[in-house]
Amino acid sequence: MLVGLCVLLALAAARAGEPPPKGPPWLRELGEAQSDALKHRRPLFIYFTKTH
Repeated sequence: MLVGLCVLLALAAARAGEPPPKGPPWLRELGEAQSDALKHRRPLFIYFTKTH
């Protein structure tokens, strides 16, 4: 539950801030990111922006 909250906050901050850095294909919707992580059996990474 705490992880889900952290992911939700991170995604909300990413929408308001800068675009994500180049690298893996970033997903902006929590449900889509969770489904993708479960489908491919990989962790869910969170990107925090530096804008406030």
